[in-house]
Amino acid sequence: MALVPLLALHCISAYQLQPLNIDAQRVVAAGWSHAADFSHQFHVAFSSMVSGVCVYSGQPYACAVTRFPQDGLVAQRPGSSVPRCTGCPPNATLVYDHCKNHPQWVDVGMLPDYVRRGCYEASGAVKSDCIDPPENLANASVYLFRGTHDSIYYPGSVANLQALYYQLLRDPAGSVKFVDDLPFPHCLPTNSTPFFNSTVPAMYDGPGECLRWTMPGLLAAKPMVPSSLRVFDQREFISSLRLAGTGVAPYGAVYIPSPCFNSGVARQCPLLVLPNGCVGAGDNASALFSGSDVVFAEYAEANGIVVLKPCVGGFVDAARFPNSLGRCRGASSMCTGS
Repeated sequence: MALVPLLALHCISAYQLQPLNIDAQRVVAAGWSHAADFSHQFHVAFSSMVSGVCVYSGQPYACAVTRFPQDGLVAQRPGSSVPRCTGCPPNATLVYDHCKNHPQWVDVGMLPDYVRRGCYEASGAVKSDCIDPPENLANASVYLFRGTHDSIYYPGSVANLQALYYQLLRDPAGSVKFVDDLPFPHCLPTNSTPFFNSTVPAMYDGPGECLRWTMPGLLAAKPMVPSSLRVFDQREFISSLRLAGTGVAPYGAVYIPSPCFNSGVARQCPLLVLPNGCVGAGDNASALFSGSDVVFAEYAEANGIVVLKPCVGGFVDAARFPNSLGRCRGASSMCTGS
């Protein structure tokens, strides 16, 4: 598996981006909520190429489709929200979002099973087109966050993700930072984000905390340069990667500080991947990059980090993915400014 198709970017305009000299040893994914789930899954699946991850409220790899001994079961129907279940009897499936809403049902000792053994056939042969070997995760840097007033990811849900990493890393105590004692609602907090039931900015720099942990030696943020933010057309990659109808948006955004963009400078730049929704943004760069994205870009400008935002929120082919429509979930405590 390779990140090369994602790095060969072209602008929507006639201008073609120059090749980038990415430091393959410093590639970090970061996201909040569903993007946190994706960032963690991306980290595990591409562990040979992703050195670190920042998860702001996320659940463990393959947890959503794994049956644990304490799980309750529901009838499997054509429109079930969990169409595939590992360990379920015929005509039965799991309660939707059981890892987020019922983390006490999760047997954390089972969490590494798929990561370690899911790529092997019964004969012992390795499956083709599978996730990278989990041994690559041994030295990863992991930043985890969950606010104490998060009403979407229940207490214990992110702790289960911490437990998974503790079973996969060589030095988990020194490699994982888990912030779970701050009274934030469900959010990726920036300095302007207030605590739950407050209007006063709490001054917690979530993006900075993430980058300081996964990219040590970080310099203080400084204003982003608008001309370093570019919109690119993702559609050429959608067709080549069989992503048509999977929800990938037509446009994405990339922030490239000038030292990383100048092909005459042999400087290697780290890469930060921010998978997230960009619904309604179209090809408007400022709309694609907003909120916490801007804070990440400010650190990127000061430290020579390329920020790639491959947007989701595009067309989903219901014929190919009949179970793709997620249920609406109550989220009245979601914070603003993140």
